[in-house]
Amino acid sequence: MQCTPDISQEECDSCLRAAKSSFKECCHGKQGGFVQKPNCMFTFDLIPTITQDQKPEKNQNKSIWVPLGESSSAILGLALVSACCIFLWKRTNIQGDKEDSQEVQLLDLVIGSGNHENSSENVETSQEFPSIKLDILLAATTNFCDENKLGQGGFGPVYKGTLADGNEIAVKRLSRASSQGLLEFKNEVMLIAKLQHRNLVRLLGCCLEKNEKLLVYEFMPNRSLDLFLFDSSLATQLSWQKRFNIIKGTARGIMYLHEDSHLRVIHSDLKASNVLLDHEMNPKISDFGMAKIFCGDQNEANTNRVVGTYGYVAPEYAMEGLFSVKSDVFSFGVILLEIISGKKNNGFHLSEHGMEIMVKR
Repeated sequence: MQCTPDISQEECDSCLRAAKSSFKECCHGKQGGFVQKPNCMFTFDLIPTITQDQKPEKNQNKSIWVPLGESSSAILGLALVSACCIFLWKRTNIQGDKEDSQEVQLLDLVIGSGNHENSSENVETSQEFPSIKLDILLAATTNFCDENKLGQGGFGPVYKGTLADGNEIAVKRLSRASSQGLLEFKNEVMLIAKLQHRNLVRLLGCCLEKNEKLLVYEFMPNRSLDLFLFDSSLATQLSWQKRFNIIKGTARGIMYLHEDSHLRVIHSDLKASNVLLDHEMNPKISDFGMAKIFCGDQNEANTNRVVGTYGYVAPEYAMEGLFSVKSDVFSFGVILLEIISGKKNNGFHLSEHGMEIMVKR
């Protein structure tokens, strides 16, 4: 009799009793048998091997127990190996179930569905939140090769991809290890999937497979605004009319986030590199990983962790952690000055509380 090491003594006794009952049903009257349950096994063996040279009665038991002991040892060894295999198999399944449940919970959070059984089906068929298979994205980006890399964001790289039908996409590959990357993933999906405006970048889908967290966007052929503003050769392509149109389009996108959508959203990381340009140089605001949502009549809030890009961050946000719609307005003002002057704001990435703000005169 043997139990797997992952169950209690009470569970072991109960399992062995059940195995013994099964043995009586299948093997009663036979010389031996073997019953295996998920967490225990029961064996019985009686092999009388008495030869013609039978010894006196006092040695008879010995001649019986020698082969019986050898047989029992073999069966016990087999049982131990089986028990170990069952234990490892169960532990692997439990770990797999935990990973699957984490992904399902994340999808439920994003989709707003409480039905775990139908979560995958809902993702596949939802027009607002389509799921794209990992194999498709690997083929589109040539396994995320460096030649297709468009840039490096705070939470992971962005790659250009081409689908089988010829449509081009941009794929953001969030860091596997970063907890901030997971937060950004949820922010991006929950916000962009529900906010639709011509001056906001469009989310085409996402992928949650094999520890990958991938966001798929419409491809912006002219990349980002900062590439044109701060490159002397490309800056000549930005006429005053185009600059004015970019300013107006960006302002419309911010107005939609603050006033016109059913959610009041504070972007929190507006900067020239987060304003993307389509083939007609129309601006689209991107990167909502740090965005914050205001509820009801809420106008401002505080945070203990300030993240953003120094130089674009409002003073009260950088030094006190106080943010509001005015925080985005300040950042937009910096972008406006960069568009008009063509000069880059002297900033660097801010990961914690800022102590002061440097303004270039």
